[in-house]
Amino acid sequence: MNFDDPNFLKDLQKALKKLQEHDPKWQPRRERVIDEFKMSELPEFTGSTDPESYLEWERQIDRMFDFKGLDDEQSCKYAILKLRNGASLWYESLKTRRVRAGKSKITSWHVLKLKLRKRYVPATHRLTTYRKITDLAQGRLSVLEYINEFENLALMGDLVEDEDIRMARFLRGLNRNIAHVVEFCNYSISIPCVLCVSRWRRKERRR
Repeated sequence: MNFDDPNFLKDLQKALKKLQEHDPKWQPRRERVIDEFKMSELPEFTGSTDPESYLEWERQIDRMFDFKGLDDEQSCKYAILKLRNGASLWYESLKTRRVRAGKSKITSWHVLKLKLRKRYVPATHRLTTYRKITDLAQGRLSVLEYINEFENLALMGDLVEDEDIRMARFLRGLNRNIAHVVEFCNYSISIPCVLCVSRWRRKERRR
């Protein structure tokens, strides 16, 4: 074996290359990429007495679970880890009560959400939101601000009603001079309504 022979080194390189191609232990390690949560990415819920605070947390964490494609059981585990302070104490108390009653451990995010809503969202919350949207008036709000507030309240209360009733409620809260203009537009509670009012305001300024 002549180590000084250039052909020997070439043959050795070829042999090593073939060995690496066929033997896994000679192949370079590839890092496993696991698409999982960093716990810091998930919002925390501390047990606020404001129902909307809980509902907003639920919406945020649900979007994260959906984005990551987690199943119901995995979602439940992550959600439990993000309960803090009063919410954490409530959950520990719930666990203890279930053990005493001989009930199984909660492993479903759907079931946990129902328990959380029962604790942090009063039965009167929807009615309170409905009253807010019924009493909403534009006042000193801009049209866009009024629309945003109207739509936010409708979403918060999860209101389902006919479009005609919704529009009647919307128009009733607008300032009368603006409502009069909107009634003659091909309107919806969105940007077209704002554009309609904007055109009317520009005409008023030219007079």
